[in-house]
Amino acid sequence: MPDFVYDIPQADLAFWFAVLAVGGTFLGLLFLKPILRLLVGGGPDLNENIGFATASSGLFYGLLLGLLTVSAYQNRERVNTAIMQEAAAVGSLYADMDSYPEPISSDVKGQLRDYVLYTIHRDWPAHRDGLYMDGGISRSDALRRTLASFEPSTPREEIVHAETIASLKEFSSFRQQRLNGVITKIPAVLWYAVLVGAGINILLLLMLRMKPLPHFVLGAINAFFLGVVLFVIVALDDPLRGDSGLPPEPFERLWDREMKWDEPRG
Repeated sequence: MPDFVYDIPQADLAFWFAVLAVGGTFLGLLFLKPILRLLVGGGPDLNENIGFATASSGLFYGLLLGLLTVSAYQNRERVNTAIMQEAAAVGSLYADMDSYPEPISSDVKGQLRDYVLYTIHRDWPAHRDGLYMDGGISRSDALRRTLASFEPSTPREEIVHAETIASLKEFSSFRQQRLNGVITKIPAVLWYAVLVGAGINILLLLMLRMKPLPHFVLGAINAFFLGVVLFVIVALDDPLRGDSGLPPEPFERLWDREMKWDEPRG
């Protein structure tokens, strides 16, 4: 699917999918149907033959749409889970800093607050455009270096530091999973199969021998449903892209509930 599709507001995208599907069917009934009737004829068994072709192709096409819908939904849920886990890991690191001595406690807390704000206000707008920034990598590396420089002086600090390093590894893993969501999408070859299948199904519908008014009504209903299904797949595909992309709510909640009140006052 072309990248510009993901930049269209979701409500507008749903409208245009429905309009293009129904409008294409109407144009086909007006201009293609007479040509198709000349090519295939109009015998008494025409509708029966078309019904046989529709049943076989529709089965495989419906299976393809169903699998793509489930796959797109699962991809979106995996990225959403990674976002929540990353925010939870950052919150855990932030809470662990209360057990550290100064100045490392305040230094790491400041770095974590900076990371959260950067993720919300810089990373996420880039994700909306299908990109990711290098600033998050620099901040996570700086956080890792700061924690690596700490040398525990008591058994208690050793235990706390070991748990913090484990949380840092989890944070890095979840962060990478979130960034992978920027490039997670349905392959172009599958979209090619979907669009070709949609065209074939509409073409078979146009070939039916039917009175004009019922044909227009039946065509509009089928085309509208097809447009809705395609819109749902596009809306679920590319989890972080565009207006329908996943929001940074876990990081916003983390900032508002745990970090905002702790921000140093100048």
